[in-house]
Amino acid sequence: MSHQKPNTEALNDLYGTYANPIKSSYQTNSKKLHQKKNLVSVLKQRETGLINFHRYPNARYSSMDRLLPNHSEIIASMGRPTFCGQFSEDGQRFFSACQDYCIRLYDTTSRNFHQQAEIVADEVGWSILDTALSPDRNSIAYSTWSDYLYLIKLNEGLSQPKIVPLNLQPHSHSFSIFSLQYSADGSEIIGGSNDMCVYIYDLEKQRRTLRVQAHEDDVNAVRFLDNSNSLIVSGSDDNLVSVWDRRALNESQPKPVGIFAGHTNGITFVHSRMDTRYLISNSKDQSIKLWDMRRFANESAIDLIRMKANNINNGWDYRYDAYGPQPKQFDIPGDPSVRTYRGHAIRYTLIRCYFSPSFSTGQKYIITGSSDGCMRIYDVLTGDIILNLRVSNNRTESRERCIRDVSWHPFENYIISTSWDSRRAHVRWTYSLDKTIDSESVSSSEPKVVSVEAESSPPVQRPTALLRRLLNQQFLGYYSDQITDEDSSPEEE
Repeated sequence: MSHQKPNTEALNDLYGTYANPIKSSYQTNSKKLHQKKNLVSVLKQRETGLINFHRYPNARYSSMDRLLPNHSEIIASMGRPTFCGQFSEDGQRFFSACQDYCIRLYDTTSRNFHQQAEIVADEVGWSILDTALSPDRNSIAYSTWSDYLYLIKLNEGLSQPKIVPLNLQPHSHSFSIFSLQYSADGSEIIGGSNDMCVYIYDLEKQRRTLRVQAHEDDVNAVRFLDNSNSLIVSGSDDNLVSVWDRRALNESQPKPVGIFAGHTNGITFVHSRMDTRYLISNSKDQSIKLWDMRRFANESAIDLIRMKANNINNGWDYRYDAYGPQPKQFDIPGDPSVRTYRGHAIRYTLIRCYFSPSFSTGQKYIITGSSDGCMRIYDVLTGDIILNLRVSNNRTESRERCIRDVSWHPFENYIISTSWDSRRAHVRWTYSLDKTIDSESVSSSEPKVVSVEAESSPPVQRPTALLRRLLNQQFLGYYSDQITDEDSSPEEE
């Protein structure tokens, strides 16, 4: 493996943004914070810390170094692998999607993690692949193997929600959206698909308003880069991360405003710091890369990376080759990434990574799932692994131990992991004064490890409504539940 020389200028710029933080879109959205002036809203803003946000923020950020998780508890078990788990923007709800065709909503206003609703999704092909909660928390969008996105309209009592199909009108068969997100104002949903395209569905116009061939392979990840809805980013199995400006986007001849090239295998996820400057990408080449929006790859570098990447790891399939030859890790001249983070494992599925919350941490960490059953928390600036959070003490890789999604509460100091380990589907990681982190290494410079403690797990959640539906289908001859092994299931991507 070669070693990429650090971009000193880019690193200095990065360090400068943490010494003098750029306000995130959530912090600068003064309209959202100041529209309501009644006493209740003011008290609520004070409770969540949005009043006087800039009062000693650096002290609050630095305190997180001493308050990273050292304790865990299993808060939900499932009967099948769980694919998605995320907090709402205000942190008051957590929503989860499982391969049992159910989406579950949890109340997180207290530490009880109370389940509010269990919704059986319509027309699921193999599994629910991604979900997104609208900014007003009134609807959930989900994707599966289908020509449609599906919109769950939540009523006040969260009972018998209405599920509305949104026709994307793709031009290919066996279609799926692998990644989706609501726009900041909740008016649009963006999706990345297996037909190499990026889609946007306008909920007000009730139709697809954008279909652009963005890549040369599956689009596994899409994201809005800020609250303007104009800038979007996409990541693909063609190994590239592309940035698009909708104001200058021609569907018939799409051209990105810039391309990030440096990964040597497909992209599994992208996440923005929401400052229109920095974003990260997770990749099947077993790395995360940090990108600066002012430093795109030039054409010669893109061509070189395409040529070399296509000739290396060509026979390696991340879905099945966990026990075979490992993918080569190397750096390519012309890679404009600011920093590369290595130590986690990407196998079997599209594993996600995120910047840590702006409010509590100043986005100074990167957190990622991993197929070896151990989440990693990286230091953005140094690239070091600060903490390992291990869901399973079994160190061997397997599908059952894969952590596919992670979510750090936007205001409180805890993390929830989402795992294919059915018994440990959701684990909450917190800081406790009564606990200490055991270091498994002789050297104190090596990352600390926190493991799930041996304790009884919650009852496995099995959706009775779903089981009735599946039994009816089986009785009528339309469904046969003979294949249960994940290796024999339809491929996710």
